[in-house]
Amino acid sequence: MIACLSMATLYGTAQEKKVLIVSTNVDSVGASQSGTFLREIAYPFKYFTDQGYTVDIVTPKGGKAALYQRPKEADDLIVIQNSDAFISKTSATLSPAQVNPKDYVAIFYPGGHGQYFDVVNDERIARLAAAIYERGGVVGTAGHGAASLINVQLRNGAYLVDNKSMTCFPQWAEKKFMDISNYGKLLAFDMQEVLARRGAKLTVCTAETYGSKELNQIVDAENRLVTGAFAGSAQWVAEQMVVLMRGKKSR
Repeated sequence: MIACLSMATLYGTAQEKKVLIVSTNVDSVGASQSGTFLREIAYPFKYFTDQGYTVDIVTPKGGKAALYQRPKEADDLIVIQNSDAFISKTSATLSPAQVNPKDYVAIFYPGGHGQYFDVVNDERIARLAAAIYERGGVVGTAGHGAASLINVQLRNGAYLVDNKSMTCFPQWAEKKFMDISNYGKLLAFDMQEVLARRGAKLTVCTAETYGSKELNQIVDAENRLVTGAFAGSAQWVAEQMVVLMRGKKSR
């Protein structure tokens, strides 16, 4: 039966089932442990796989992804963390040279500060993201993951975020909560400010509107971009990405 199928049919079937997650190899910021925040990669990883997608993880160097977590995590998160599938993918991530963008229908960037020091300036990963997007793929970010998009440019030279509706981790929250980055002082740029300069149509909550889902979870269905401002939105981002991948109306 398989022999009767065309290569295009086989290729298309494989493509429809693959999602690329971008992580980092940088495991510290200053004196603080960092990398990719566990809950922002683990919950989406499980959701994508539960929905039938094959998930690959890429880092600038390949090999082991740098992950960090809170001292005590939810039991369901620990189950994912200890699963064979998650351990396998995060212990032996792909390098950019091993990734063919034609194989993927989506790319997801979880948050964490490690990416500020490798992913954001990695031209190879930026080209992969642009290629996936320009083939009709869906892009998603959670929390600080939006920082990885600032240098992604399309073939026409425009930034991927230009004229796209989105959100990101707010700069006021960086200065108030993020001791890992010394409250933003260890970061090379203000993500919110740079995204705005790149032309993004940003919606960012204030300290007073911190709990507003309308401000913190944005689906730009027309432009195939899903963004969540905080770590708690990571699975929601994955869910909405699947909605777009399947061509359903966003909820």
